[in-house]
Amino acid sequence: MRFLALWLSLGLALAQVPIGVNLPEGTSLSLSAEEVLFDLSQAPFPPPSFPFAYGPSRPNGPLTLRLFTNLEGGFAVEVEASPLLSPSGAEIPAGQVEYRLNGGPWIPLGPRVVLLTGTGPTGGYRSHTLEFRLILTGREAPGVYRGSLVFTLSRL
Repeated sequence: MRFLALWLSLGLALAQVPIGVNLPEGTSLSLSAEEVLFDLSQAPFPPPSFPFAYGPSRPNGPLTLRLFTNLEGGFAVEVEASPLLSPSGAEIPAGQVEYRLNGGPWIPLGPRVVLLTGTGPTGGYRSHTLEFRLILTGREAPGVYRGSLVFTLSRL
């Protein structure tokens, strides 16, 4: 009888434990390619007329820019472009590289541009297509040119 009373009292016992979640702030920005290469030795060079727009040899197609943020408020994705330099010191200004986002108009890259703005949280990853082209004017010296693009995701 005692066992039955103990068993019934244990069967009706309730316990309560608090639970909490500490979700950190997070942002992520990624690109589908590590290099954009314009190899004009494989393209029709010289072109029939100048200025002439060349698409990249690599990657073959648009890049995918993926963006995530769980931060409240506005954000911006910026890109900072350095001039393209050859080992001999010849330069192609960053503005001769143009970009377009999601099939929009072509825009000169310039030294620093805002690619897109928005408000968060994004509710998962957002994907955008990003394309580049190089505009040659006919005044460029022959050579191999290198530069860099630095992408930044920041709060507004």
